[in-house]
Amino acid sequence: MVGSRPGVLLQGKDTDPATVEAMQKATAGRKSFNVDVINYTKSGTPYWVRIACDPLWDNNGQFKGCIAIETDITKEKRDADLISYNEEMLKSVINANNIGTWRLNLQSGELTINEKWAHLLGYKLHELMPTDRKTWENLTHPEDLAYCISELEKHSMGQVPAYEADIRMKHKNGEWVWINTRGQVLSSTEDGKTEWLIGTHFDINDRITAQRKSNEQSKQMHAIVESMQDGVVTISNKGVIRTFNRGAECIFEYGRDEAIGLDVNVLINTPNRDYLNKYISNYISRNTGNAIQRYHELDAINKYGTVFPIEIGMTQMPPLGDIDFVVIVRDITQRKKREDEIRQLAYYDPLTRLPNRRLLKDRLQQVIANCGRQSRYAALFFLDLDNFKNLNDSLGRTKGDLLLCQVAARLIESVRHGDTVSRLGGDEFVVLIEGLSSDRNEAAVQVEAAAGKINVQLTQKFDLDGSPYNGSASIGVTTFNSNDSSLEDLLKQADMALYKAKAADHSSVHFFDPQMQVVASLRAAMQQDLYEALRKNQFQLHYQKQIDQHEGLIGVEALLRWAHPTKGFISPAQFIPLAEETGLIVPIGEWVLREACQTLAQWASDPAKANLTIAVNISVVQFNKKDIVHTVLNALNASGAKPHNLKLEITESLLASDVENVKVKMLELQRHGVTFSIDDFGTGYSSLFYLKQLPLHQLKIDQSFVRDIINSPNDQAIAQAVITLAIAMHLNVIAEGVETEAQRAMLQDLGCGAYQGYLFGKPCALQDLFIETQERRS
Repeated sequence: MVGSRPGVLLQGKDTDPATVEAMQKATAGRKSFNVDVINYTKSGTPYWVRIACDPLWDNNGQFKGCIAIETDITKEKRDADLISYNEEMLKSVINANNIGTWRLNLQSGELTINEKWAHLLGYKLHELMPTDRKTWENLTHPEDLAYCISELEKHSMGQVPAYEADIRMKHKNGEWVWINTRGQVLSSTEDGKTEWLIGTHFDINDRITAQRKSNEQSKQMHAIVESMQDGVVTISNKGVIRTFNRGAECIFEYGRDEAIGLDVNVLINTPNRDYLNKYISNYISRNTGNAIQRYHELDAINKYGTVFPIEIGMTQMPPLGDIDFVVIVRDITQRKKREDEIRQLAYYDPLTRLPNRRLLKDRLQQVIANCGRQSRYAALFFLDLDNFKNLNDSLGRTKGDLLLCQVAARLIESVRHGDTVSRLGGDEFVVLIEGLSSDRNEAAVQVEAAAGKINVQLTQKFDLDGSPYNGSASIGVTTFNSNDSSLEDLLKQADMALYKAKAADHSSVHFFDPQMQVVASLRAAMQQDLYEALRKNQFQLHYQKQIDQHEGLIGVEALLRWAHPTKGFISPAQFIPLAEETGLIVPIGEWVLREACQTLAQWASDPAKANLTIAVNISVVQFNKKDIVHTVLNALNASGAKPHNLKLEITESLLASDVENVKVKMLELQRHGVTFSIDDFGTGYSSLFYLKQLPLHQLKIDQSFVRDIINSPNDQAIAQAVITLAIAMHLNVIAEGVETEAQRAMLQDLGCGAYQGYLFGKPCALQDLFIETQERRS
């Protein structure tokens, strides 16, 4: 016996009996045979052998026996078993997953398919037999077949690594179903041509149908989004714009391509950007989600810088690339306009645009509450235009309406920002002022001053489309400083006061409070006396000397005095504030300028006085008049006085108004030779920035710093600072209120070279000025 391992030709314990019998018959019949049997080693380990047995004959043709070759085929058997197992496994997987398999010979057209391949198309396998390439081609949609053939050729030529396509194939029921087909080259011919391909078919009909439905829904949603008037903007978690619909284009006026990639903050006006950024940062840092769930109103800004109101809602998106939020934007410009119109109708008078009774009551209630907290007085004015009915009857309702609108405008000009001007109806107006003094008498003075301003405004001539009209109003006032009074009580009190005012005279003011009426009456009487004083020339100029460090007279300051025929001299502290409030300071100031210039003109002919200057105080009210330059120059020209002898003293408070306008006027007057001094320097609006721009000649140290300069280190330091500043700015400096030689000596030691005060003489009439000088020298 010949074999790969020693053994005997005996049946093993697991050898099939039929195999043994066949071997015995073949041996007995002296025939060849091949058989695979299990054999065992001495240790009992089984192994497979293949026995090839042939009869053995001698040269004479006589049978001599058999020769057998035994080969160990254990590995071959195991490999075959593994292949069989894998084939069964693959078959199970294919059957379980409804996978069709195919094998195609590109050279012969032979096609082999499995039962599942046929089942995917609704057939039994035998219904398609016999199969070849034509079977597949006839079942494939014509539009897809060309593509498949092209892809097969590309793969067979090695241009693509695998063959794959989604195709439509004809189902037995006549419908087209979607199949995914894949394949690879299995073998080639000896001359290198692709021969066999093997592949699979998958049913993807549900997936394609769902995908198409999803695509259709996506198109529909896109169409809906694009047709929306609202803006739909998607952004990343860094606030970068990713999509921008047509509505957003219309709202922000950016093209889609312009907007995509920009920071969303370019669409939000600066003050509101933090609001949007907060929600995005909250999402990133704390993953709060659902960002802005409710709509909020913000100010947006379009491509061209126009700011407009929007309503915005933002929500977190499911993961979709780098899109994290969707923002819905609505332009609410028109809605806001309508809301404003509704509010206007509800709370404002349609003719004058002033708050109506409803809004007045709301604001009055707020003021009452404020008074309760602050204990400061407030005032409620009721105004009624005098003879308004006559105007309507004579000139018509149109002129009457025009007058009401002009009265409304003038009332607004008469009060402070924050005070309320209201129209109740007809010719009745209401003014509500709060934040007055906590002192009753001071509050009365403030109220009377406010009423005076109103009367000044309303007594000026009106132009009613070419028709001049002189008007006036009666005013009733009630005041309060607590929340004890009810709203209705205050309205009644002001109405009662108005009734008394109308019964008195045109342009009269009447207080509901008798004590305040007394204060107001005294103030009104003084105002009337001021008019009389100006008309009857009751004002006088007194002069106070200004001395240099050598006790030489260098000039004087003109000081206004009022010689009342029955009350005697009235202090400027009493009448100057009233004159400024009523505007009388302007004609009074013009009179002072004329008098001072006439005095300078008289002195010009006397060599001893020709170089003296006169300092004239100019009030803020007077300097703010448009014609102040013309007024000063007229006074100089009319008198013949030399401009360089006129010095205008202005206060620091003037610099708190329109500095540029002040500067223009000062430069124009300086160009003609007029000089300027800042009075009471250090007590008001000391802005070095403005000081260095103005054409100043002199700084005056206020008497409040001179009074205690001997004993107060602080006053000494302030005086020294003013002097040092003046020297640095190449300005002269003068100190007022010098009453003792010690004060003068200290000021001189500090560097001040000019003085004014009782030490050198009190203010006196012009005729006494040089008499005092001669007496002092003698």
